[in-house]
Amino acid sequence: MKDPCDHYTFDLIGGVAKKPGRKPLGERAMTVAERKRRSRELRRNRLQELSVTVELSRDAQKSLDKMIEWWGVSKKEAINRALMIACQSQTGRTGSLFELELGMALPAKASRRKAPR
Repeated sequence: MKDPCDHYTFDLIGGVAKKPGRKPLGERAMTVAERKRRSRELRRNRLQELSVTVELSRDAQKSLDKMIEWWGVSKKEAINRALMIACQSQTGRTGSLFELELGMALPAKASRRKAPR
């Protein structure tokens, strides 16, 4: 006969009484601190995969400000739209999207000095 307080011993007639809750990931259940640490690490990894940090030139910043004003959206949305438009405009020419063609020369930097009149 089985002890009524024993919830872990296999019962040949009725099966096994399962413990409530999710099964632990390892040998034992995680503590609250371990679970939170794991959650923060997973969230940090997801955010790092999705985020990009860039430095814009003044001209690019002015253009971005104009797009924000025209579209009435946030910086993030304006950048997303601009990138999508740029990619769509390259349809059929995706081979040259990321490569310089041999005949193309890199643009020269403009001099800061004004030309004499």
